[in-house]
Amino acid sequence: MRISLVMPSFNQGRFIGQALASVLPGLGDQPDAADELIVLDNLSTDGTADVLTGLNARYPDRLTVLRTADGGQAEALNRGFALTSGDLVGWLNADDVLADGALARMRALFAARPDLALAHGAARWIDAEGRDLGAYPVRPDGQTYDFREGCFVCQPSVLLRRAALQALGPPAGILDEGLETAMDLDLWLRAWARYPGKIGFVPEVQALQRLHGGAKTERLRATVFVESIQVLHRHGLGVPERWPLSYAEEVAAGTAPADGWSAVRAAYGAAAGPAALTVLDSQIAADPAFAALHNHPSSSSRAW
Repeated sequence: MRISLVMPSFNQGRFIGQALASVLPGLGDQPDAADELIVLDNLSTDGTADVLTGLNARYPDRLTVLRTADGGQAEALNRGFALTSGDLVGWLNADDVLADGALARMRALFAARPDLALAHGAARWIDAEGRDLGAYPVRPDGQTYDFREGCFVCQPSVLLRRAALQALGPPAGILDEGLETAMDLDLWLRAWARYPGKIGFVPEVQALQRLHGGAKTERLRATVFVESIQVLHRHGLGVPERWPLSYAEEVAAGTAPADGWSAVRAAYGAAAGPAALTVLDSQIAADPAFAALHNHPSSSSRAW
């Protein structure tokens, strides 16, 4: 059973070697490896090209490197997916890592369960230095409505059967290129709705997702929340108050910018309605923990 992975890359030279070692044979200690890896490098300027050039010559039958400007991560991934030939397809960002044995476990699961459309697994967060930061909150039995409480699927742990990937794609493309951070959440929601009972789970740790200052999910916290709220609403799921409140808590903790609050608040209001927005505003105004929101010019409801 052939496995194809796509790897979008932009100035992740610090991490890409470890990502590649978790995928290609002979670079790491993994007992299994991808049959095909397509790297789409968005003209990185940090030495990534040198690493990729050497490996491309070493693995001409497994590694394809395309260096060209892209239209965003989703656009690059869609181009990469179109080039894959494997029976199972997934993607690994250049700063994430597959766990040892992850692909072997996936091959075994899909071979034993020909009914499966896709599968995911347990995962952990790591920091820039590779130190463990705790377990990713996966849910082996998660249903579509559970996405309302947060994404319970760790993206690098996922593989999709080719037929499922193709069925989920047209006409707008496999990933929504209009989304900057929540394109995976949108894909999971489509997959969970289309394939109930056909989603597998590997209980062992399958992937290590890296949290660091250069990661898009860290740099674009407001965008993460805004797009997630919009995607949930798009799929007909009610958006709980916990989404904007979680962002407000991040602002209070100093891990998200206060100037993103107005966009998060507006997205929640559009999804949940004026009455829910009024309740949220009352809670924010009454809680001294959210002083950063009270005092920031963009936080005033009069702006809307």
